[in-house]
Amino acid sequence: MLPDPPWREFWSGGGGLNSTARDYLTFLQMLLHQGQLNGVRLLRPETVALMGQNQISEINAGIMKTTNPQRSNDVDFFPGIPCKWGLGYMINTQLGPNGRSAGSVTWAGIYNTYYWLDPQKRVAGVFLTQILPFADTKAVALYGEFERGVYDALKSA
Repeated sequence: MLPDPPWREFWSGGGGLNSTARDYLTFLQMLLHQGQLNGVRLLRPETVALMGQNQISEINAGIMKTTNPQRSNDVDFFPGIPCKWGLGYMINTQLGPNGRSAGSVTWAGIYNTYYWLDPQKRVAGVFLTQILPFADTKAVALYGEFERGVYDALKSA
C-alpha cells in the first residue's frame, strides 16, 4: 500500500502533472478516437462526449482576471467569442480565428503550455513552453501562428 501523499492545502485536478509532448499527443489522439487508441479502450465514448459538452448552460467562461500578475496575465482566449466549460476543457462556440471549428476544446498550463482538440476536423495540437507569466503575449501569438499553420497545412493536403 502506498503512503498517503504529503498534506496539501489545495488539491488541483491537473496541477503538478508531468509528461512529455509525445505522451500528450498520444493522450489527445485517444480522445479524438472517442477513448480508444491502438485497440485499447481507456474511456467510454459517452465519457469523452460528456467531457466536451457545455456544463454551464448560458453562462460564459468570460475573461479570467489575474490575482498575481507575476504568474499570469488576464486571459481571454477567444475575444468576442462566447466560450463554455465542459468537464475537461474550455469550449469555443464559434469558428476560431485560426481555423479551429466551433465546438473545439482547449486548455492550458501556467507555463504557457496549450493544447486543442478539434473533433470536427479530427486534429489536435500541443504547444509547450516554459515561460511566465501565463498568457505571455509573444507565446500566445506564436501559439496562434502554430495553430494557423496546422489548419493551413490541412487545407493544402
